[in-house]
Amino acid sequence: MKFAIVFTSVSMLFLMIACEKNQEVAPQTSNPTTSQTQTSGTINTTKPTSQEIYDGFVRLALKNSAGTQTTTIRKWSPTKSQIKVYWDGGRTTALFTFLDKIIADMNNLNKYSKMIRTEVATEADIIINRVEIATHNAKYTNYQVTNTSVQGNTFTQWSNTEITKAVVWLSPSTPTTLQNGILRHELTHALGLGHIENTKSIMVAVMSGVGYDFNSYSLLDQRILQILADNRVKQGMTESNISAVIKEYASK
Repeated sequence: MKFAIVFTSVSMLFLMIACEKNQEVAPQTSNPTTSQTQTSGTINTTKPTSQEIYDGFVRLALKNSAGTQTTTIRKWSPTKSQIKVYWDGGRTTALFTFLDKIIADMNNLNKYSKMIRTEVATEADIIINRVEIATHNAKYTNYQVTNTSVQGNTFTQWSNTEITKAVVWLSPSTPTTLQNGILRHELTHALGLGHIENTKSIMVAVMSGVGYDFNSYSLLDQRILQILADNRVKQGMTESNISAVIKEYASK
């Protein structure tokens, strides 16, 4: 998942995101979509409508990141009780602490696969690397970052529709005010979700300023992650297979 920072003539900061996925380490690239966030402090407390939840899940879990192609559910298998996260290069105390916060938030929404940190690289399911692009590409030859203007990139690898590995690259030059948001966004991609145009979600393709409260998931994102984690929502399913489950969560 890619973040590119662009400044307009009126000095408004835009965070642009594009998606790349790996299937058996063969990258598939989607075009970025664009939208803008709301004013700071308004997003996480705004209750989504039932329709927003339904449409949001379909957009994030059943469309590619450009929203132009219908896909099926891709997720970590619920039978995988632990998803182990390893931070390779460039971690800081602040980001490492925030990683624990994101993991706790994800685990509170998922009663099946629990995410945990590991210090053993060989057992990692998700790898985070925050180094210069050349350094990353030299080590992770199957997960190449090709756009030098981006701030983050997530590659997911799967067997059929079951995610088996994810590699997250973060730029070490990302502004401090955006680092936590990029980390949360990228790790959410590692769960199998794409992009959305609804600005109540951390998964918007363009963020204007820092309106999303990076310290927690919005109410919309909470519902979407709960649906994805539900054991009735299985890899390879289509919208028709799980429509009733989505509606169940949307009505809560």
